[in-house]
Amino acid sequence: MKKYLLFLVTCLCITACSHTLKTAVKEGKIAPSFNDTLLDDDYLWVRGFGAANPNHQSDSQRRILSREAAIAHAYQRATEVLYGANLESHVQIVDAVSTGSTIDTSAQGVLQRMELINTEYLDDGGCAVIMRISRQALEQAGITPQEKK
Repeated sequence: MKKYLLFLVTCLCITACSHTLKTAVKEGKIAPSFNDTLLDDDYLWVRGFGAANPNHQSDSQRRILSREAAIAHAYQRATEVLYGANLESHVQIVDAVSTGSTIDTSAQGVLQRMELINTEYLDDGGCAVIMRISRQALEQAGITPQEKK
C-alpha cells in the first residue's frame, strides 16, 4: 500500500510540474537544448540568462549581478512575446568577449506582476532564471497572448 501511495504521489508531482519550463542548466553549464518561453493554460513562462563579469573579485558579486541580468533578460523575453520586438543594440566585442553591453530595465504595467520561480547558477558564475505571469493577470490588463506558430 505504501509503494502504491508513493507511486501516486510521484505521478501527481510529475503531472503538476509538466507545464513549467525545465532546467536549462546541465552539469553546471547551459544545456544543449531548452525552451525559452512556454505559454500554457495558466501562465506565460519565460527564461532569462545573465553572465558574470569575470573582473569582479567575489563570487557573491558575480552571482548577484548575473542574477539581475538574468531577470532583466526574462523581462525582455516576456515583452517580446507579449508585444513583439523592436530592438536596437550596441555591443562592442573584443577578443570574442562582449565589453560594452548595457542593460536598462523598467518593468511597467502588468509585467511588474511577474513572479521569479527558479534561479540556477552556472559554474562560471552565470545565472538562469525562470519567471512567470498568469494568463488571468494578462487578460485583466487587456492582453491575450497567443501561442507562437
